[in-house]
Amino acid sequence: MTTFIFDELTGIPTILATNRAKRADQTGAAGSGISTSQTPVNVDRFAKGNEDLTPSTVYQDAEDWNVRVFRNKYPLVEDHEIIVHSPYQDKDIEDLPQVQNVRIMRAFLNRVTYYNSQDKEVMIFNNRGGKAGASILHPHSQIVALKGFPGIIEMEKTEAMKYYNEHNSCYWCDKIKVELALKKRIVHETPHFVLLVPVACRWSYEMLLIPKEHKPNFGYVNDMEINDFTQILKAALWSYNAMFNKPDRNFWIHTMKYEPYHWHVGFIPHIKVFGGLELGAGIWVSDKATPEDAAEQLGENVKTCYREFIG
Repeated sequence: MTTFIFDELTGIPTILATNRAKRADQTGAAGSGISTSQTPVNVDRFAKGNEDLTPSTVYQDAEDWNVRVFRNKYPLVEDHEIIVHSPYQDKDIEDLPQVQNVRIMRAFLNRVTYYNSQDKEVMIFNNRGGKAGASILHPHSQIVALKGFPGIIEMEKTEAMKYYNEHNSCYWCDKIKVELALKKRIVHETPHFVLLVPVACRWSYEMLLIPKEHKPNFGYVNDMEINDFTQILKAALWSYNAMFNKPDRNFWIHTMKYEPYHWHVGFIPHIKVFGGLELGAGIWVSDKATPEDAAEQLGENVKTCYREFIG
């Protein structure tokens, strides 16, 4: 069972998950780089043909799978799954063709729908590289499900309700209207999504992807939105690769079952380390570029990705 510990003064949550020290470490993220299993640490556990090295499959797109989902062997919470992006260890979302990225998104949607049907909220997140928290090299995302998420997601939910009560409108819908009017921090706009750099970015070159149509839940996206989403997701990740030589990075999908939430995606490249002000005071320092400059630079690379790889 999940063990949450809450700071007595601030209420900030911590998950106690000492079992994760046992996981294989291929990136140096876990500390020792030594596997506690009989399998050598450098073996690709997520490759096709090595299914016996992971827990049993809970979802796959075909018998000869292209995308596979299984329960995490060292879970953070009781419901914690791994989504393997493809059979290839050297290809991630920004390298894969559109058809494969759509398969990944359909796996995401399958698991969101499954856990929502159990009255659980879901968070999808992606860690690439040791600085971003990854311990396995094979590209994959993770999904965790709980009755409710403490921390940032709960704060967003509370503030979204407060904003709606005060303005009779959605915070994120209003945000993209303002940003599209200003055009200073827009990275890219598609028929269904707006990619931007937040004005109060916590990290240099942080990005936020917001759907134009108001939907609280990622599970409500339609086929046209899925195609558009996979393209802009690929371009956003590709832009980090182009600018920072394939940095360690994270992205996550925040989604809720109920109004007045508005699902969205966050991105951060690991191009700096935490300092004392971030860790000690919780005050983020964005010191590499202004949000406006970051949006312009990222936007040029996103356009290049569309022109050369997406069309």
